[in-house]
This record gives sequence, C-alpha cells and structure tokens, in this order.
Amino acid sequence: MFIRMKRSTFTLITLLILVGLFGASGYSIAKVKLKIACMSAHGMSDCAKDVAEQFNKLYGPEITAEITPIGFDILLDKMLADFSTHTGSFDVWSVGQMWFGLVGRYLYDVDEIREKYPEIVDPDYDFDDFPKTLWGICATWKGKNVALPFADGQLILFYRTDLFNNSDYKAKFKKLYGYELHMPEEGEPRLSYKQWYDYAEFFTTGVEWRDGEQYGISLPAKTGDPLLAVFCSLFGDHRRSPEGLKAFGPIDADWGDFFTSDHRVAFDPNVSDLGLKALNDYLALSEFSPAPTTLDWTTSPEPFKAGLTAMLMGWGGYWPSITAPGSAVRGKVAIAIPPMPHVGGWGMAINKDSKHPKEAYRYIQLLTNKKNCKYLYETYREMPTRLSTMTDPRLKAKFPDLWYYAPALEKTSVRPRLSVYAKLEHAMGVYLGKAWTGELSAREALKATADEWNRIIKMAEL
Repeated sequence: MFIRMKRSTFTLITLLILVGLFGASGYSIAKVKLKIACMSAHGMSDCAKDVAEQFNKLYGPEITAEITPIGFDILLDKMLADFSTHTGSFDVWSVGQMWFGLVGRYLYDVDEIREKYPEIVDPDYDFDDFPKTLWGICATWKGKNVALPFADGQLILFYRTDLFNNSDYKAKFKKLYGYELHMPEEGEPRLSYKQWYDYAEFFTTGVEWRDGEQYGISLPAKTGDPLLAVFCSLFGDHRRSPEGLKAFGPIDADWGDFFTSDHRVAFDPNVSDLGLKALNDYLALSEFSPAPTTLDWTTSPEPFKAGLTAMLMGWGGYWPSITAPGSAVRGKVAIAIPPMPHVGGWGMAINKDSKHPKEAYRYIQLLTNKKNCKYLYETYREMPTRLSTMTDPRLKAKFPDLWYYAPALEKTSVRPRLSVYAKLEHAMGVYLGKAWTGELSAREALKATADEWNRIIKMAEL
C-alpha cells in the first residue's frame, strides 16, 4: 500500500510537470519574452512601451515584450558592446540612421524573416507609405532591409509669430532691407539664406523687442553631433545646388552630403570653395546667437523657450516642450523650412543574435504600422515616418507643425552612414570647432578637418 501510494504520487507529480511543459496536445508552450532597447528621448521609449502593451494583449502570455529606455549618450556604446560580444542582451534595438555603418552587419535582414515566416506579414502594412528618403536612411543598409522606420528626425526652424507678424517691425524691416519680413508657409518657396541672415540680424540689432538681451536665433554649434548636423544642413544647401551637383556629382546616400560621388571630402577647400562658403554662412549666423559653442541639442531650445531669441534651429521633437505650459513663447510659435533641411531618423532593428526573430518582427511591425504611426503622433507627438500621417487633413488641422515633414523631405541633407562615423564626428569637433574660437581661420579649420577625414577614410580602407 505504501509503495503504491508513493508510485501514484510520483506519477501525478510527473504528469503535472509534463503538462506544465507541454500542452494537452503534447507541444511545448514555453514562453517568449522579447527584450527591446529604445532611445529614451523625444518620447520614443514611451511609444515603445505603449505598443508593447498592445503587443502583450495580442500575443501574451505566451509572447510578451519588455522595453528598456536608454539615454542617447550611452545608447551606441551599449549597442556595440552587445553586438560585438554576441551577448544578445536585447532582441530589438532602436538605431539612429547615422549608426547603420557601424552596426549594420549585426542586424537581421528582415526580408529573410518575412520570407521564412510569411504568415506573420501584415498585408496592410504598406511599405510604399514611407517617404523614399526615410526608407533609404532608416530602413536600409548596403541594399538590405535591416530595420523598419520608427521616428522621423528633421531640423526645423522655429520662429516667434508675435515678432514676425508685428506691423511696426514689418515696416521697419522693409525700410532697412528693402523687402518684406515674412516667413514662408506651406506651399510657398523655402526661406533663402539671405532672408535667414537678415532676419537674425534684424532681431538682434535692428529693433528693440524686449528689455535686456535679445538675439535673432538660437543656433547650436557645440562640438559633436550638433556641429556636424547643422554644418551638414548649411553645406547641403550648396552641395545640392546645380553648382554643387556639377562640382561633386550625385549624392551617395551612405556617404551623405559631405562627400563627392567618388567619395572625396566635398568640403575640402582644395576641391571647391563651396565648403568655405557654407562654413562662413554658419559663422555669420552664429554672431546673432547666444554662446553658440555651448549650445547642444539639450540646451539650444532654452533661450528660445525663455523668450530671448526670435528663432531656433532645432529638431521637430522639440515642439511639445516649446509650446508646453510654462514656456514663455507658448502660443507664439510657428515653423518654417530652412534653406536646406537636415534629416535624421530612427529605425527599429532586430539583433542577429536574437533567438526570437519571428516574434521580434511581429513587434516592430506593430510598432511601425499605419494605425500606430497616427496614434503615436497624436498621443505622444512622436515624429511620423509615414506619408499617410504627415498629410492627414484632420491631424494637420489639429497640429500646426505637421505640415512641415513631407515637403521638407523633398530635398534634404543627410549625414554619412559609415563605420567610421564616430571618428569623423570627433575630428570635425576638434578642428572645425577652432573656427569659432579663432584658433584657426575658416579655411584653415576646414582644410584641417578635410585632411583628418581623408586620413580616417584611408585608414579604414573604405
């Protein structure tokens, strides 16, 4: 009797264990937990968490997604550590478009996932709804689809409507400059560099519009990504002009505006004087900004929000904070397209070391579909990547900054996406930054930067 009871107990325990590991049909029901790393700024990780909740309701409890927000300043280092050690800490990473040259080889070609698991592909996903420029820089690398576009990133010119629409200021500007003080709106030709410069000068020294210090623009020029991106915007205006295209050839998307079609440094003064023109444009505008070399992406909106400047060159993602309660310019802000916009952007990519590529694709597909693009823009003001959101009449009526995104992408500058991007960015900060301090002339700073870039490219055998 004792032996039989012991065997029965053992049998029951064994059966319970087997049922826990296998369903009644005998198949494994082991659970999958996706780990997703997402950049924390501009509400990106909040969006990722919201869609993770949608995902968990759809596929849980067998498949769930967990979001880890990571700051921009440490995101790339963590990503490279995970990839280079093949640790597989995260199944999905948010990847800045400028980093694809560094990490592209560690990412899944998602075409392979779609081909292997056709049943998971959303028939209504609509790849043609992504603007070609964004698809090119946020989703592809060396001809492969290695991500799905998640967040658009565009440099925007913010301006004070109460200043630009003031009739007294308009009259004084026309008397001084001989033409109208007017910021181009939707459907009008873009701002010219001359207009931009004149506006910045006028609101710095041409009219007294506030007690105390006043500036025409808040213009970031701190070494690192701010300096590189803003210079790319100003150089891109020359690079993509008929003169620039004739001198440098068409633009290679992976090499960006800073290089010729045969991959020489285009801003090298020994190649053309267009780089020097662009740098002088940048330096001239900086004269009308508070401490430009101290302004980065975090600090540059502050003078504008405090009411010290008439304009701001910054990312579209600033709009919610600039117009939030407590901002001195709340209700007084509009946007315009600068002479040459500059596009960044983010893609959601799957780690090649992920053990769950099928489930990971389901998540990034849900995050970036047409419905969620509109929902995340309306709920979190996440910068949209789809034309159906950018051009939605209801959303455009509700959000006055939305009109900007589609026309700005029609002609925009782009950064290089090379494996040595971080070295190029550092070198530009070291040498080009000396033009602001006076340690080097504009030509000397540009030549030193070009020489170092050529050395980096040669050493990398690109």
